[in-house]
Amino acid sequence: MRFTRPLIVTVAAAAVLLTAASGASAFEGSSAAPPSGDTPGPLRILLTNDDGWDAPGITATYRALTAAGHDVTMVAPAQNQSGKSAAIDFQGKLTVTHPSGDPKVYSVTSTPAGSAMFGINEVFKDAKPDLVVSGTNVGSNVGFDTNYSGTVGAAVVASGAFGIPAIAISTDTSRDPELVPAYDQTAALLVRILDGGVPRTSPGTVLNINYPLLKDGATAPKGMKYTPMSSASAADIRYSRIDDTTYEIKPGRAATPPAVGTDFAELDAGFVTFTLLDADRTADRADAATITGLVRSLS
Repeated sequence: MRFTRPLIVTVAAAAVLLTAASGASAFEGSSAAPPSGDTPGPLRILLTNDDGWDAPGITATYRALTAAGHDVTMVAPAQNQSGKSAAIDFQGKLTVTHPSGDPKVYSVTSTPAGSAMFGINEVFKDAKPDLVVSGTNVGSNVGFDTNYSGTVGAAVVASGAFGIPAIAISTDTSRDPELVPAYDQTAALLVRILDGGVPRTSPGTVLNINYPLLKDGATAPKGMKYTPMSSASAADIRYSRIDDTTYEIKPGRAATPPAVGTDFAELDAGFVTFTLLDADRTADRADAATITGLVRSLS
């Protein structure tokens, strides 16, 4: 995915460059306000994810946003839908319930993008939400793997198809039980960002935020950085043949080293990463010219 809007990238980065150690905004001490929405204050938020409505990440986010005074409605998959990207349901039936008894929490038998679409077209049919938040995800969403991510996919549909500002947010995790994922800290960071309103970016863009795994006794991230998306992937999908027609999926972790300065590398180094993704996948003009020439030669 190419970044073709450097000015918007700069604005988005400025909106979220907060000082991790002190918890202060980068704009404190000056007369400038963070470049955000025109009306900071309580927001009407559609909250979704790909891990399911009762996952620890989205639960922490729902709790934090609600405590901050925002009007939050959760519309999330009934079950774990990780890796579904932006898949949606074109036909069939959905089962929609309030499994926790909270009328503001909807469980939908659909994909992340399908759940977000149901939320936008049905739950918020009378008035679209101010913001769609997808996450916080159980695990990071960086590099090429953002293309597989249901967390990112739901945000892309909200922003690209409906023009609603969208944030995808994730918390890095580990199989080490002593390294507890920082879901509450991630949710608190999101609240701080929204204290200044919704960051202004172009329609069709998604702000992708990743909170690092706190290792070696660290109690806070090393800092925050705006980073380009890495081309590296953590997914290493292999297959084990069982019989003539059956294979078992054998997921692993690829050892592809990420480029220095990218989201993948900086997250692993202990920084919160902010990356602006574009739902419009049209290639830049230089690449498009090559294909234009091919079309002309074939005509």
